[in-house]
Amino acid sequence: MRFVAVALIAFPVLAIATAMADETITRGGNISVDVAKDGRLAFDLAGDIWVVPGNGGEAQPVTSKLKSAQRPRWSPDARRIAYQAVGGVSQGLWVYDIATRQASPVSRGSYFDLHPAWHPDNERLVYASDRTGSGFDLWEVDLPTGLHWRLSHRPGDETDPAWSADGRDLVYVHRLAGQWSLVLRKHGRAEEVLLSTSDRLAGPSWRPDGSLITYYRQDDSGTSIEMIILSQPRLIRAYASDEEFVLAPLSWLDRHRMFYTANGEIRRRQFDSWTSTPVPFRATIRTQAATAPDPRERRQLARIDEPPGTLVIHASRMFDGLGDGYRTDVDIVIDRGRIAAVEPHHDRPGSIVIRMDGLTVMPGYIDAAASLPERPDDGFGPLLLTTGVTTLVTRHADIDRLNTLWSGKMTPGPRLMRAADGDSGPVSGLADSMTPRLDALLQSRQADLIGHRMPVARRFADTPVIDAGASSVVLGSKANGLPAGIALHAELRALVAARLKPEQALRAAGANAAAALRVDPFLGRIAVGAVADLVFVDGDPLGNVDDALNVIAVVRNGRFFSVSGLIERAQTAESVE
Repeated sequence: MRFVAVALIAFPVLAIATAMADETITRGGNISVDVAKDGRLAFDLAGDIWVVPGNGGEAQPVTSKLKSAQRPRWSPDARRIAYQAVGGVSQGLWVYDIATRQASPVSRGSYFDLHPAWHPDNERLVYASDRTGSGFDLWEVDLPTGLHWRLSHRPGDETDPAWSADGRDLVYVHRLAGQWSLVLRKHGRAEEVLLSTSDRLAGPSWRPDGSLITYYRQDDSGTSIEMIILSQPRLIRAYASDEEFVLAPLSWLDRHRMFYTANGEIRRRQFDSWTSTPVPFRATIRTQAATAPDPRERRQLARIDEPPGTLVIHASRMFDGLGDGYRTDVDIVIDRGRIAAVEPHHDRPGSIVIRMDGLTVMPGYIDAAASLPERPDDGFGPLLLTTGVTTLVTRHADIDRLNTLWSGKMTPGPRLMRAADGDSGPVSGLADSMTPRLDALLQSRQADLIGHRMPVARRFADTPVIDAGASSVVLGSKANGLPAGIALHAELRALVAARLKPEQALRAAGANAAAALRVDPFLGRIAVGAVADLVFVDGDPLGNVDDALNVIAVVRNGRFFSVSGLIERAQTAESVE
């Protein structure tokens, strides 16, 4: 089964000239659709919600430049559309009023809410929310009063709720420890598990007459539509498996006609038909046509306070950021803050040689979309270096002063590069509270030094997955909300959880980031001409990306600093302040 990148996020890291242009789209990727009682179709495309006649034609946007709107659901009276979208740093629910052309937020606070579904009374929405940090539960909101209440509280995740047409029965998906269940809650009765399997289940939907429930089943061979006939006994039947379905609920116009999305299209189907037909649409998007910079042009890195003289690092094991695997017994010759040679080890009488026996030497880590505190202490720079992060791209009012200060010997810190308007392409932004081994990261010495305090939000219903063939992913941590430094390591773990190899994840924080920033070959590699920003770790980061946190020392701007020395410098800077 082939997976594609599902959660890469655009952040501005490069200045690119733009011009307005119109683009007409007739297909989509991960789009979903819902049909109103009058036959109009609402669907999500390019991050906005669109409406098109039931027979297709010119689609009209009802939201503008949201970039994240998904899963539209018509109210039963066809006067409003509920959808989920990112607002600030969390995903919440919104309701768009067709008559007033206004959207109103439904979610409150920074909770992660998704999968809205209307109650037949037009006044209530049921949805899934991770409000406790321990998993998704089902909640309901009364729209006129804004009151929210919980409907379920099982261990694991309860998602994909759907009311029956009479509003008496609720079906939803329950996930716990790799097991997926379809659960029916009938009015006045105990809950009934209709189906339990290790295959993923998603998108249950009621046939309007209440006779059956359709849902998706996904396994290694692909995705299919199945149905549970609500007879006694219950009967499970296969329905369709010949299309690339999107895991959003089937939408029934009546008991015979349904709509869904597959193969990048909106599809309609008669219940008793063996085939479906496309609903053609045209969506005209006003886009910014980027004028890409000359690929031969490279950003020039400011040379600030580079030390005189030569320093030699003897690396018993080195990852240069580009090649496959490690090189062994290598000398890295540093001259005035730049790498002058990378060559086999030999005796160097009269030279200052630092031996890093038993450690792995790598390029310093680059965070292409980072967040700094509004007023960081000067001593925050050395603490960031204890995480191995030697370059941060950020927006900050004090960036010039900090960059000069942190390039020096007394209070070193990462190189700061100014984030600019424009878009170099997607950065990762995948880490959330479900990232594997996040607890261990947050209990690390570096997390304690940097002072992480806030709980980590959940931002995805499922672990994001990236195509194993992806080669140009760029690491950016701003979206995950963690402090700089720790945030990068959370992203490394999330990238590996998303099925990248550790080497690919490290390149996302190295050569790939440097290419996106147009500062290769100066950053992200250990090569002649590159800046001397290095990190020394205890372990095998190409085998286990968690070892990238085991930082023993760094070279920043051509100067060697042990972690203990960095901590002392941070304490000295704080006492001076």
